[in-house]
Amino acid sequence: MTVPKLTIYNNIACPYANRVLITLQETQQEHELIDIDLKTPRPEYYLKEVNPYGEVPALKTADGTVILESLVIAEYIADNHPNANLLSKDPLQRAQSRYLIQHWTSRAQPAIGKASLAFDSPAEEAKALDLAEVELEKVDALLRQVNITKEGPYFLGAQFSYADLALAPFLARGYLLTAFHEESVQRAWEERLKANKNVQRFLTWRQAVVERPSVLKSTPSKEVVLDAYSTKFLKNRL
Repeated sequence: MTVPKLTIYNNIACPYANRVLITLQETQQEHELIDIDLKTPRPEYYLKEVNPYGEVPALKTADGTVILESLVIAEYIADNHPNANLLSKDPLQRAQSRYLIQHWTSRAQPAIGKASLAFDSPAEEAKALDLAEVELEKVDALLRQVNITKEGPYFLGAQFSYADLALAPFLARGYLLTAFHEESVQRAWEERLKANKNVQRFLTWRQAVVERPSVLKSTPSKEVVLDAYSTKFLKNRL
């Protein structure tokens, strides 16, 4: 089935919008990208006709129907391209995928985000990094529970799927965890993960996902991301 051309409202630095770009790459869905500047007031037409919250991404179909929220948009596109095999036909695997996304969103990402901030003391910084590492160990455990056959590096094994693309933008931005810390902290963090036997499955998964061609093509440069995030993080140092 050929899906008519879609219009995608995007911002290159937004990890949620990147989910949709990865899905477009994987499915080769025909589309038009319209960039929305998140640093300035949204255009009036966007607020009235597309997303009253002013957020990205947003999708508009050929008949003008609008779909919001990155995971919903990605699933819609994937559903229309079954040959891309992004959505498992196994109800259990689909449930496991939703749970991994939920776990990362509600537990791992908040811990990582907190550790990314500047702290008043080395002790507070160390505590935040400890908590982030513990959450990554739990993600590692989830990865091992699902892919027990070790058939491939992705969440469900050899097949890149919905769970992988949903979390790929955050894995590709892993450097943000220590980007606004001293260089010594940045180096120590990666060495710490490499030495931790309880995150090795996570590291294998992260590497496979971020090196996926669709992810590489959809991920903005480190400079673009740091520029977009610098105000958010640096204001916490004042």
